[in-house]
Amino acid sequence: MFARIVLFLGAAFVLTSCYLPLDFEADINIDEKGGYAVRYKGDIIAVTLLGKISKGKVKGEQIKKQAAFYQRDLARDKGFKKIEHKKFARFEAVYEHQGNILKQKSFDFIRSNARFFMIKRREDGLIEVLGDRPQKKYVDGLIERGIDTRGVLRIWTKAKVLHHNAPQVRKGSPALYQWNIRSMRDPLPSMILQLR
Repeated sequence: MFARIVLFLGAAFVLTSCYLPLDFEADINIDEKGGYAVRYKGDIIAVTLLGKISKGKVKGEQIKKQAAFYQRDLARDKGFKKIEHKKFARFEAVYEHQGNILKQKSFDFIRSNARFFMIKRREDGLIEVLGDRPQKKYVDGLIERGIDTRGVLRIWTKAKVLHHNAPQVRKGSPALYQWNIRSMRDPLPSMILQLR
């Protein structure tokens, strides 16, 4: 079973992604002046490493050596506070990052070529938070082989929310918007904010 999964992953994600978040809790705080803080705690799969394992290019103790390469690759982003190899191509990660979306055009987690979500400043001045995932054909294949994303995404904000599709909302200052993600087939999180 594992061999079939990694063979599919190795082929499917060569062009689409290098990392896939799994089993996570993610929090985004956005204030009225564009300041934001992101925290992610969960697992990440290095898909390229899975491909190498599936082809027999990496075996036994070599897996740990290769895993160290992907740890270093992720660590280039100083937001990663913890990256520990668990098994095969799976890592336990803690990520924290702060910035101001008015001083930059966008923020991508994990990366633009392996995006789980992004915060972006539009030309009209509005701020969007958007979820992302692999293409449908890859999502279907992953789920058929027992690989799926599950977790919780929470957005806390005092900014004016013009649009969102969060199933759960708790009013307050800040208000809390929550998505309980049970599958990559779930609707992608979406929010539009107007800063003050």
